[in-house]
Amino acid sequence: MVLRIYDWARLCRPKHWSKNVFVLLPTFFSEHFTDLNLLLDGLLAFICFCPLSSAMYIANDTVDRKADRQHPRKQSRPIAAGRISVPVALLGSVGLIVCAFALAVFTLPLGFLLAMAAYAGNTIAYILWLKQRVIVDVMLIAIGFVIRLLAGCIAANVEPSSWLIICGFSLALVLGFGKRRTEIEAADVSSQFRSTLLSYNRSKLDTILAVCTAVCLLSYMLYTVAPETVQLHGTKNLVYTVPLVAYGLFRYLFKAQEGRKDEPTDILFADPVFAITGVLWVSAVLLVLMFK
Repeated sequence: MVLRIYDWARLCRPKHWSKNVFVLLPTFFSEHFTDLNLLLDGLLAFICFCPLSSAMYIANDTVDRKADRQHPRKQSRPIAAGRISVPVALLGSVGLIVCAFALAVFTLPLGFLLAMAAYAGNTIAYILWLKQRVIVDVMLIAIGFVIRLLAGCIAANVEPSSWLIICGFSLALVLGFGKRRTEIEAADVSSQFRSTLLSYNRSKLDTILAVCTAVCLLSYMLYTVAPETVQLHGTKNLVYTVPLVAYGLFRYLFKAQEGRKDEPTDILFADPVFAITGVLWVSAVLLVLMFK
């Protein structure tokens, strides 16, 4: 019984719920970020995306089960290892989707449900058809993060900022291509798992990562000093949070090139320095916004 619960927990990947933090960013960077009702709506949106994203991971593991058995790290996943059958896994996936939409129906606007549907459709297209398309595969991952941002805007009734979209999209590209960079380190077996790795290589990915990281950092820099940002928050001091963002991005780049982990979340959670940097950045932003 304990083993079965562990398998389901591993299948749902709760550690990856951290990616749904993108849903909270519109609330965090809005002018009314201290409004408790706004924070509650953002939290509900985050909660809705957790079972939905888990359902997508289950669907992905179901489709990839044969290839996962060829992968040294992924062959122990519950579906690939045969500890959870495909019909049971798919039933669990559908159940999680129903739970996510049921909660959203009673608590959040219709537009949020449409955003959830768009996220699910984008992810399913990635899983079934576009995962094997070079560059397009990572673009779809990044679009999934942008949909999270837009969903957060809808939930909190916040106008989507072009800066928010640009920063979020470029950061998602860094995370996505960083994932491919770690996979390249095991290309001898990973190419059997993901055919796109036959087209990627270290030099190509390092170049793309350098460009995406530069765009992400530059867009955040420009956001902090943009006139609309200064007008919205009533302060020019967000620019002083840039060094923390730069350090976090560069450290992720180093860790991705080491290739010791498969996922961005594995890289981030395995390194306590990332946690410290994240806490410092959030604290710095709050201090700037609250003490103008």
